[in-house]
Amino acid sequence: MRRHVAALAAAIAVAGCVASRDHPGTGPSALWTIVSRCVDRQTAAYCSCPPFELSCCGNPSTPDVDVVWARTADFIVIRDLRMCGCPPDFVSGLAMPLTPISGIEDPRRPEGIWPFAWGVAHARIPDELAIGLVINPPDARTQNQMHVHLLRLRADVRPWLDGDVPAPPGVRVVPVPDLDAIFAAVQARVGAEHMRDTGVLVARGRRGGWRAVLTDRTSPQAFTVNRCTAQ
Repeated sequence: MRRHVAALAAAIAVAGCVASRDHPGTGPSALWTIVSRCVDRQTAAYCSCPPFELSCCGNPSTPDVDVVWARTADFIVIRDLRMCGCPPDFVSGLAMPLTPISGIEDPRRPEGIWPFAWGVAHARIPDELAIGLVINPPDARTQNQMHVHLLRLRADVRPWLDGDVPAPPGVRVVPVPDLDAIFAAVQARVGAEHMRDTGVLVARGRRGGWRAVLTDRTSPQAFTVNRCTAQ
């Protein structure tokens, strides 16, 4: 357990891909190290890249070939360390751009990361009403490479997400008509100067469209299943 916690602290706020502060590729640029040095390798060689080699590598219940889930010319999704030792129905992935972009505060933030992440998440979570995509603000992350978390929503989130009951205090739910205009919709609501203060959870609306859940300097992962019972 202690080694797992160290990995999370060293890699990203609530998910990671390395397992020790002294391990190569740790620190706030660990995810960029993975993007820039590891993902171009052949599938069988992913685990020979130091930032990946302790990410469930050699664990028969979590195949090494499953380290990278999907890739395009612009984005990649990797398995999150949180999946190590978890039941098969637990899903936690990280979608990242293949260029250095710090996070939601970066004006180069690519809208295309949302439909890409959604498509990969839907392949692993067939019920689209159960999918939650999360990006954290700088105050709630330790990594400076943009990453969107692919997770399941908590069951108790759906009523207020769909407007059937009030949202929790300090949480705003913004209807978004288009999945590839999430950042634009958030900026229109909070203003460009507050993008760096905003955490975003994106989910499908039960009655159609999309919902963006906005938090202030905190992680919207509180509304997702981001740990498995084995951890």
